Amino acid sequence: MADVAGTESTPVAAAIGLDVGGGAVKAGTVVLTAGGTLTGTAVTGTTLPGGAGPAMEAAETRIEHQVESDGNALSALCAAIARDQYSGLRSRWPGLPVVWGVSAAAWIDPHSGRSVFSPHLGGWRNRALPQDLSRALADLTGLPLAPGGSREHASGTAPVPSVINDADAAAWAEARLASTAAGPDRMVLVAIGTGIGGALVRDGAVDIGEHGMAGEFGHMTMDPSGPLCPCGNTGCWELLVSADALAARAGRTSARATIDDALDGDRACRDAVACTGRWLGRGLATLAAVLDPVRFVIGGGVAAAGELLLGPAREELARHLPGGRRRPMPSVSVATLGNQSGWVGAAGVALERAGWPVRALSTGSGPHWRGSPPPGTRPAP
Repeated sequence: MADVAGTESTPVAAAIGLDVGGGAVKAGTVVLTAGGTLTGTAVTGTTLPGGAGPAMEAAETRIEHQVESDGNALSALCAAIARDQYSGLRSRWPGLPVVWGVSAAAWIDPHSGRSVFSPHLGGWRNRALPQDLSRALADLTGLPLAPGGSREHASGTAPVPSVINDADAAAWAEARLASTAAGPDRMVLVAIGTGIGGALVRDGAVDIGEHGMAGEFGHMTMDPSGPLCPCGNTGCWELLVSADALAARAGRTSARATIDDALDGDRACRDAVACTGRWLGRGLATLAAVLDPVRFVIGGGVAAAGELLLGPAREELARHLPGGRRRPMPSVSVATLGNQSGWVGAAGVALERAGWPVRALSTGSGPHWRGSPPPGTRPAP
């Protein structure tokens, strides 16, 4: 167990979190206090391979990419982000132990961290990600690998990251750190982005299944005669509810553009969001029949549509819920941490795996923590 002596607000460790999906890597840094509270950090200036890349805002950045099919390039990108965030953390908190965690849109073996399969990250299929990422970091920095594959910060070495499924990381963060965390209950997270990820949380613990592959709700067959899915099946739920499905339904270039126009009152876009919500609700009814949760939490970029999406989803859930009015209906709400939940969860899990208990997330405003805009609204320009 790591040493956490000191006052409640004394920084005892820091963590870097990366959330790796098809098309983008979201990343951020947190500091853990002796009292077990995560707070944000201010790290600036990242330089990616080739000299490209935006400066980082307080504690969070988003890097778009087109290398999901190139495993080496994707690992190098992640290592470059981690390298510069390590540099920023070390300059601000010299000597503070630093760990890093990676959440990936992939099926992760819980014992080894190996990516078993990924529908959307073709380059990371059947790949030993912890070792691969640490080697990429070592190649960029010239540092030797940490002895024994250690995940903890060791001066002068390139540590091995903790790797977790992206939906599991988001569910961990929502269940343990979000303002809506309800204590002991049964929660199902559904994250809607490029695909659909999911996780079941029971009394604060993520149930990853026997092989680490629980929660692949997006690959439930909803339309057997539907289109072919990257997973190899046809008519999967995510083909009807994902960001691409929403954009195609509205005839827009992206889900973000569709949601923005829907929020501005565009009728075609509002109808597309509502149709997506109805398909979401039908899938939730199926999950309710199998898992019987107290609540559903909806995350991912599509959740930014807020009630335009969730209203139709609740109606459809109520219509198709087995048992109907004879049983309590699960609540349906938007994830409190929004798109931050993946990297925050990756960072928090990395800290706990290295021996630092995480108990809370700072909710203070200011430059040290930037929250996502409320669902159903657009960020200020």
